[in-house]
Amino acid sequence: MGYTIRVFRWILPLVLSSFIWGWGYDVHRRINYKAAQIIEGDLGMYTASHADELALFAPVADFIKDIHRDEFHRHFIDADFYTSFPFEELNISYEELVKRFGEDDIKKWGMAPWSIDETANVLVKMFKYNRWDEALYYMGHMGHYVADLHMPLHTCANYNGQLTGNDGVHFRWESRMVDELILEIDPVGKIYKIDNYIETALNITRDSFSVYPRLLDADSIARRHLTHEQAKQLQSYNVLAFEDRYLKILYAETEDVVHDRLGRATVLVASYWYSCWLAAGAPEPPK
Repeated sequence: MGYTIRVFRWILPLVLSSFIWGWGYDVHRRINYKAAQIIEGDLGMYTASHADELALFAPVADFIKDIHRDEFHRHFIDADFYTSFPFEELNISYEELVKRFGEDDIKKWGMAPWSIDETANVLVKMFKYNRWDEALYYMGHMGHYVADLHMPLHTCANYNGQLTGNDGVHFRWESRMVDELILEIDPVGKIYKIDNYIETALNITRDSFSVYPRLLDADSIARRHLTHEQAKQLQSYNVLAFEDRYLKILYAETEDVVHDRLGRATVLVASYWYSCWLAAGAPEPPK
């Protein structure tokens, strides 16, 4: 039995439950699917023909996070806990990171850039040894981590607005607003060869971190139109009957930010896939 089929059977119940309950994984699927469509050449023909699988594997990292505690800190980095902006001293190996900060703090503050680096190196091996079924799985996984890092609130200590009275903004902006109001993701930028996986991930971190205050400001404006009790319900993971106006204001205040981050996430996901393939010697994909 092929690796992809085995993984598919394992995650199918989780995938179906996410469709039923609407936990907000759809944006990851959309980013991976779009990324698969914009690569050119031999690899692009392969990713386009497997776009559905790459989309299917996109939320798997979140499913694992829900059941395995060692996955949780791989999806974010509270960069301002580590050091001050622009975080230049973090351009180091994971081994050096552990020496400087210790595993306990890393698990609290997150390690998304090094998750990307680790996954990229595994993906290079999958390509190099023509293990294409497994490569699809790791491409899906990598797409998730890269997309997470493009979400501004995945890069700061105030990740849910809990320090500024914006509790609940993370889910409302990342999932509910995008699911309801973003009909299409348009790529921003061009695919390019990445030579240093960690350095590029830290560049993404800086870009995301620099705009996270915009999300908090937008939430503060939008929640003025809610009652106190309604505002408290923003902290839930429920679809709220009264949230339509809130979401539209949130979007109006951050329209440029959300389209930029989603568009760049798509291009960077494709760039990481492409770069890993090149690092493996650009092997010919299966027909």
